[in-house]
Amino acid sequence: MYFVKFEQQFMSTAIKNKITLIDDSPSEPILLASAIQKSERNIVLESFDDSIYAVEELARRGKEDEESLPNLILLDLNMPGYNGIEVLGKLRKDENLCFIPIIVMTSSGLDADMREAVKEGANCVIVKPTGHKRYVEVVQIIYDFWFNTVKRLDIGFF
Repeated sequence: MYFVKFEQQFMSTAIKNKITLIDDSPSEPILLASAIQKSERNIVLESFDDSIYAVEELARRGKEDEESLPNLILLDLNMPGYNGIEVLGKLRKDENLCFIPIIVMTSSGLDADMREAVKEGANCVIVKPTGHKRYVEVVQIIYDFWFNTVKRLDIGFF
């Protein structure tokens, strides 16, 4: 199983806002890391390209090390192993993980895919941005909304 971890703090504040990406595309973590760096937001990025391993690892952390859990999950829908809908179902059923916001980022613009993702527990669905400038804008919007606007639950890892 393959696990890639990007940990780079892009600003000098002590707060770490951790995002976990679950996406089998080898280019997606590179694009996202580049957009994070360009956005100048304080984000630690972790990436899993294996959805089964991601679910197992997050479940283990939820039981053993809540401090290492992400504050937000970005999830692809179309993956081998567990598809995004299956990942959503498993994470939402885990009492240690069910409070983590999950954004589905997919290349599918199909209403049926988006409805199913929200039905299974996605907080929202974003069609993957095309072009680096738009990707940076999406990262800024995600960060500003989920880390600065939304009231976070006080459950230990936020």
